[in-house]
Amino acid sequence: MSPTASEGAPLDVIATSLRRERARTGLSLTEVAKRAGIAKSTLSQLESGAGNPSVETIWALCVALDVPFSR
Repeated sequence: MSPTASEGAPLDVIATSLRRERARTGLSLTEVAKRAGIAKSTLSQLESGAGNPSVETIWALCVALDVPFSR
């Protein structure tokens, strides 16, 4: 099953969500990466739509950004 045009590709949706939620919190790349326990370069790649995050990485980012996993 492929995503609809409104949903976008999964990595693009994740990238957009990460940028939006980080902007909402006003936190820097460095601070979010530190809180999530990942490298700053990894977070930067994910925000640009590169990389393939594990479920654990997405979970850690949700905790760091204080957003529900489903969002």
